[in-house]
Amino acid sequence: MPSTSAILGTTYTGEYEDIKAINDLLVERDVDVDIHVDAASGGFVAPFVNPRLLWDFRLPKVTSINVSGHKYGLVYPGVGWVVWRDPKYLPQELVFNINYLGADQASFTLNFSRGASQIIGQYYQLIRLGKRGYRRIMLNLTRTSDYLAANLESLGFIIMSERGGAGLPLVACRIDEDLGKQYDEFDV
Repeated sequence: MPSTSAILGTTYTGEYEDIKAINDLLVERDVDVDIHVDAASGGFVAPFVNPRLLWDFRLPKVTSINVSGHKYGLVYPGVGWVVWRDPKYLPQELVFNINYLGADQASFTLNFSRGASQIIGQYYQLIRLGKRGYRRIMLNLTRTSDYLAANLESLGFIIMSERGGAGLPLVACRIDEDLGKQYDEFDV
């Protein structure tokens, strides 16, 4: 079945694409296309800052989601994962059947013989912080980015990123044309 991808937290502005609207449009028009959610950045932010935001398996067209723990998951670079709604959505090209200790079994990994320290680090953070801990951290990041955005705006910058948890806790801005006559990016 064909699929499309939607991004939960773009690299440039931190915006969340409207995954619910994409889902609803596909359902409304009876289009046989699944949605893969690239939640590499937002997968560790949205559930804790904006838990009512519909972007995940609560939507019927969402069949897979990837998340990178090394972004907002608070672990070493290199850890990430993908989850599927149901095994039937897992591409069979990614499944290897091996004979292990005399029994056939299916194996799926994107590890490529790397160490497991990142996975252990993520497991530790999940156990240590829990849902409440991640929520506290992500809300603090959101408040900090909102504060920074408000102060940059008061200096005349144009804020391009969302505030108040409507996107990633980051600030994307540009110089107002009037300020651009006085300053350029090197001055800033």
